[in-house]
Amino acid sequence: MFICNDMENIKVLSRIIGGLFYYHPSQYETVGINAVLALDNSGHSLFDNTITAISATDPHTLSVWHDQLFTGIGEMAAPPWGSVYLDKESVVFGDSTIAFRDFLQQNGIEFEAKHNEPEDQFGLMVMVIASLIEEQRFEAVTELLSDHLLPWSGHYLALLQQAAPVGAYRNLAELGQHFIIELAQLFDAVKTPTKIYFNA
Repeated sequence: MFICNDMENIKVLSRIIGGLFYYHPSQYETVGINAVLALDNSGHSLFDNTITAISATDPHTLSVWHDQLFTGIGEMAAPPWGSVYLDKESVVFGDSTIAFRDFLQQNGIEFEAKHNEPEDQFGLMVMVIASLIEEQRFEAVTELLSDHLLPWSGHYLALLQQAAPVGAYRNLAELGQHFIIELAQLFDAVKTPTKIYFNA
């Protein structure tokens, strides 16, 4: 679907797809996502279907869904933070969060947390991939995928597909799943063996 040798294309897709997981719909104008939603046809059917579904959803409904699925309002069926899956106690800011924070520091990536949010949010991690591609740090992309994202993202995205209402965010979960698989193929990333603790 996405695989090509055009790193610029992969970088842009990483930024957009990650942003759709990370940003609240009220931020779409500020971060440039609204411009993407206005595009007619990217040539990637799953991406286009997702963009169409998001564009067709009432903004208030989209915001409610986002709050339920991504911000921790109420009980979450599919929390978007890695340490919830990788920590024995299924807590945020677990050891895997600290490990990813160290990875960011080692690669000179600064992150200003909003509302004390963990760095290992799925969408944020995908956007970090875009930053690493921009700096041509491809080995770091492989490391991020292998050690920090692949160990839990497949389980998370499967839960999200089950939890999200039909439409925008269910489509986004499917898109994310396909995109991560193809990124792993592109960067020769192999999932580091880990145990999943949340809803396994």
